[in-house]
Amino acid sequence: MRRALTILAPIVAITSLIVLAVLLFQYRTRIRGHSLGLPAPNLDPRPSNMLGINVELIDESPETIDKSFDVISNTGFGWVRQTFYWDLGEFNWSATDRLINSAIANDLQIIAVLTSSNIPDQTNEFAQFAYTFADRYSEQVDTYQIGDEPNLISAWGRTPSAVEYSNLLATIYPLIHQADTNATILTAGLAPTTENSTENINDILYLRQLYAAGAEDYFDAVAGKPYGFNTGPDDRRTNNDILNFSRFILLREEMEKSGDNSKLLWASQFGWYDPLAATNPQTTWGTVSEEQQSNFTITAIERARNEWPWAGVLVLENYSPGINIKDPRWGFSLTNPKGTYRKIITDLKNYLSVDETSAARHGIHPAASPYAKYSNGWDFSNLGADIPQTGPSNITFTFEGTEFGLIVRRGDYRATLYIDIDSKPANLLPTTQKGESYQILTAPNLSTQVELIPIANNLEPGKHIARIRADRGWDQWAIVGFSVGNKPAYDSNLITLFALLLFCSSVGYMMFNHKIILTFLSNIILYFTNRVNMLFTLCLGTVFWISAGMTWGQNLPQLFMRQNEFVPLAVTTLSALAYYVSPWLLLSLLSLVALLILFYLRPAVALAMIALVIPFYLYPKPMFERMFSTTEVFTLLTTAAVLIRSTINISSLSPDTSSWQLRLSSLDKAVITFATLSLISILSANELGAAITEFRVIILEPVLFYVLVRIVPLTKNELVRISDYFVIGAFLVAVIGLIQYALGVNLIAAEDGVMRLRSIFGSPNNVGLYLGRALPIAIAMSLISKPHISKIKRITYITASICMAVAILLSFSRGALLLGIPAATAAIIIYYKGKRSILPLSVLLAIACIVFTIFSSHPRIASLTNQTNGPTFFRINLWNSTLDMIMDKPITGVGLDNFLYSYRSKYISPDAWQDPNISHAHNMILDFSARLGLPGLASIMWILYAFFKAANRNIRSTRDPTLRLLYIGLTASMINFIAHGLVDASYWFIDLAFAFMLTIAMIQRTKNVEVNAEST
Repeated sequence: MRRALTILAPIVAITSLIVLAVLLFQYRTRIRGHSLGLPAPNLDPRPSNMLGINVELIDESPETIDKSFDVISNTGFGWVRQTFYWDLGEFNWSATDRLINSAIANDLQIIAVLTSSNIPDQTNEFAQFAYTFADRYSEQVDTYQIGDEPNLISAWGRTPSAVEYSNLLATIYPLIHQADTNATILTAGLAPTTENSTENINDILYLRQLYAAGAEDYFDAVAGKPYGFNTGPDDRRTNNDILNFSRFILLREEMEKSGDNSKLLWASQFGWYDPLAATNPQTTWGTVSEEQQSNFTITAIERARNEWPWAGVLVLENYSPGINIKDPRWGFSLTNPKGTYRKIITDLKNYLSVDETSAARHGIHPAASPYAKYSNGWDFSNLGADIPQTGPSNITFTFEGTEFGLIVRRGDYRATLYIDIDSKPANLLPTTQKGESYQILTAPNLSTQVELIPIANNLEPGKHIARIRADRGWDQWAIVGFSVGNKPAYDSNLITLFALLLFCSSVGYMMFNHKIILTFLSNIILYFTNRVNMLFTLCLGTVFWISAGMTWGQNLPQLFMRQNEFVPLAVTTLSALAYYVSPWLLLSLLSLVALLILFYLRPAVALAMIALVIPFYLYPKPMFERMFSTTEVFTLLTTAAVLIRSTINISSLSPDTSSWQLRLSSLDKAVITFATLSLISILSANELGAAITEFRVIILEPVLFYVLVRIVPLTKNELVRISDYFVIGAFLVAVIGLIQYALGVNLIAAEDGVMRLRSIFGSPNNVGLYLGRALPIAIAMSLISKPHISKIKRITYITASICMAVAILLSFSRGALLLGIPAATAAIIIYYKGKRSILPLSVLLAIACIVFTIFSSHPRIASLTNQTNGPTFFRINLWNSTLDMIMDKPITGVGLDNFLYSYRSKYISPDAWQDPNISHAHNMILDFSARLGLPGLASIMWILYAFFKAANRNIRSTRDPTLRLLYIGLTASMINFIAHGLVDASYWFIDLAFAFMLTIAMIQRTKNVEVNAEST
């Protein structure tokens, strides 16, 4: 059995791979030219009636003209294409007046083809005629086509030249637009041909040459002639050497290659030729039967409307070719030379009477589309539709497709559109608590912009009705247009899935059971491993020889290390102050160089300096016309110093390199996963610049700090110094805030005039968030017993704890006072007292209840119970909106620092309009999920699990009382992170991110520190 499977596996794999390739080729062929999503908003709108007919009625009697146009209009055509021939000094204006007036009277729009028998030699005269024509009929004609089939010598009059035709367009285009400001100028219809000679030029190549000649500025749409020839519209072959209806796609692809994506591609002539309908038939256009002619034409129209949103008007060839009964083009006609109607006109009338005006199809449709029905009071202009200020503001839009989007003008204003599809909530929009789907019109970046907003997708094929109700937004011209998508059906999903399953199963079997394949893979892996080892050896040797010249500096670290702690700390602090306060660029740069050297000599001091300046990131240093955060600069300097130090140690084979070795812990792996997911999430961000910046300052640099704390050799005193400096930085924040509060400056008035302390931060809540991370550490360290701590240090800890507690109290941060600080304090008591913690916890609980009862009437506390306009109301609406955000992008999230843009532009509840500028979810779980998706939430949960596992182990096993209380303080700080993070920010501020990474890094420094502690 196993032998049989071994033989069958490669056969099945190859067969399934062939099936997959065939299905993929089939699918790509089927969807070529088909827009798979919503058409882009810059695509020109499709005419509501996109079917026209070629006529030759200029020489007919007025009665014949009127009757013909009446029949054409009643059949369902919206356009007629008539050629107007001009010769030097000769043109029949009266006949033209008669024909144009009749067309207008029958509600037909005119495509005026202006041509001559000798255009290239009479360019200026012909251009003057075109100007005169446009000026005369500017109120009746808006669409002009210059010449016909210039890629053929028979039409151009001499060897075809795209450059000559481009020059003709460049001459005529501004003249016609001067005479008719609403004009649409089409290129001449390019004749489909596979030739490339001096007489005829391939239509695809000719269009390419037109773009190369710079003609794209001198036409508003391109025109082709997608005749069907011998095959039907379902012939999806697209080849330069094949003439069929699908050749139209090649012209469109040529436009897109030239970046001309916004213009439509019109079909100035198309159809199928029935030779039996002509008295003098030709085979130039292929041959089909009368039945096929009718069926193919209707199917072609349906295909263009459903698959080609870039297709403009389709002009059928023809109603009648003129008065010459010998004209071979009677084979295309809707009538015969005797004046009777053929089968095709009856079938078209039946098709168009039912379908043409029923629903908008695949493409862009203007605000004033006939498929959109507005309530009274709306205004319309070239900008779109403007929402009325009073009365109902409703739109009903009927479309046929599988996707629907709105093109809106967004900006710095407040307005909401409530939208349903077929009386059900739109599946791409958030919903209110009442179940209404809605779209906010506030722009993400508050600048005025036209934007396509997807409303619904994966709809059942067929007709749908979108109902839109606007709330506010007048004078903004908010509704620009509509976008309808029509995703192609794919009938081979099960076959594809089965073939893919067979392929994977067969390959998997061969991978794990076939010795030859396994041996081959092993050889490949060995080959590349050898090459990687060789490259690594070369790089290492290069570093060694470069560093050999740096050995003169080896005595400097030893000299610096022999000094007591005061000297390096003092020198480093002075250098840091010189860098920050110096008004001179040169002194600042010299101070940075000095800091790099000092950080190289004492990296442990560098880590302490980073911990000290974390909260002062809001006060950057200006240099080179840019602003640089001190936290960022110190982190990057320390990273550079550590890299230089480790390189020199490795190249000099220093025994100290052993202290740099690091085995990845579970927490390390979790941090790597978190950083990787954060990097990946950038791909899903709409505001890419904001995402990249947040990755740099809130992910990459804090993670670098984490790595530095993990790998730099630290003694017990150096580890404690880092926490000391972290507490000192928070202590300074508290002192600054208390001084400001005493002086009555830099305060914020809250409910009922309550003044809130905010210190160096923009918001009082940030005071509670940051000090809440440092206060538990200060409290825990103040509990160190007397022999292990100096009196001065204990007093400093106690003083810092009191100042931070008072600052938090005066910030009136409800999250800190009601959740974060109580939870952290309880954690300290439990870890410090163990089984004897019940009594102090009971006392703490009693005090908390008494205090809460006393202050329950305080405006900051009483507002929590307001369910209609208070913070609880806004938090609930915010959380509901965030859940919608997560549901839309559960895997990737909205991306780093894109919460604000997504929230205020799409997900904000209409009831919460008073506070649209919220940059985070005010809940740790929702925040990580919204930014990074559910995998991001899983990574932070992994970090927390690994942290508490390490923390509990350290607290139980550590013999040193100082380290034990440090670990208790770090653990309580993390509990504050979780508790306060349930209702406010947790990680996504620079100071909080650095504090978080510092906490989880320090909790792992047990082994190195214990060994170094015993030796000190």
